[in-house]
Amino acid sequence: MRKTIVALVCGVMMLSASMCLAAVDGSKIALGSIYPGMSEQDLLNAFGQPLSKDRNGDDWTYQSFQVEVERGRVEKVSTRSESIMTPDGVRVGLAATALNSTFGNADKVDRDYDGDEYEYYSTDGTKKIEFKVVNGVIAKITCKLRD
Repeated sequence: MRKTIVALVCGVMMLSASMCLAAVDGSKIALGSIYPGMSEQDLLNAFGQPLSKDRNGDDWTYQSFQVEVERGRVEKVSTRSESIMTPDGVRVGLAATALNSTFGNADKVDRDYDGDEYEYYSTDGTKKIEFKVVNGVIAKITCKLRD
């Protein structure tokens, strides 16, 4: 009987801990129409050639966003611009309180000398979206494939 109660309590604790994590649909991990995993060709068709590329050709810069391309796929897209937003309307310049109301509690929070970083993982675990917050305001958004 005692073992059953202990097992039941452990199960409830595990279930409640998993419910505290964010569960972001993978389609919500995007900036505008750019998402991690999209093909290089789809990116070029939608936005044309970037303003610049680094020496290796992996890091591309457009007017309001940057992408990292590896093996013909968008690995990462990020922005510091207020003109591009997530599918749920979260953008740079909004108060950080928009994160909880939109995505729930972050899966991971890193506190640093120059701000906080909130990470949310996709339900399938393949993507993540990161928000850099400085003085309570979203300063940068990054969407990427998980390592």
